[in-house]
Amino acid sequence: MRCLCPLSGAAALCLAALAIAGCGLALAGCGLRLREATPLDRCAELMQQAFPGGDIKPTKKEVVEETAPSIATVVARIEGERRNVAAGGVPRRDVAAECRFENGILTGFRWTKGPLR
Repeated sequence: MRCLCPLSGAAALCLAALAIAGCGLALAGCGLRLREATPLDRCAELMQQAFPGGDIKPTKKEVVEETAPSIATVVARIEGERRNVAAGGVPRRDVAAECRFENGILTGFRWTKGPLR
């Protein structure tokens, strides 16, 4: 049986990959993700979820270089500011959090600059 497709196998494979990538972009707008978020993005999302209604805008994201017991350990630090609080008020406008991931799994979360004090 002969293939009636005018494209070679490699060209057809490339077109299929582009179509799938396009679907990934379209699905992202619907809230579906095909790719996993980075530890920095995940930590920023966790900071927002840990303080619902806080309307936190991340201002700084960094991976902390520290001596860890495993090469698979990632510590992410996120700083942000709450948009719905006046500067110098209580609760605090400036917030920060630290997340620890082991093999891509969240093993620790803590506020380093708390939302309330």
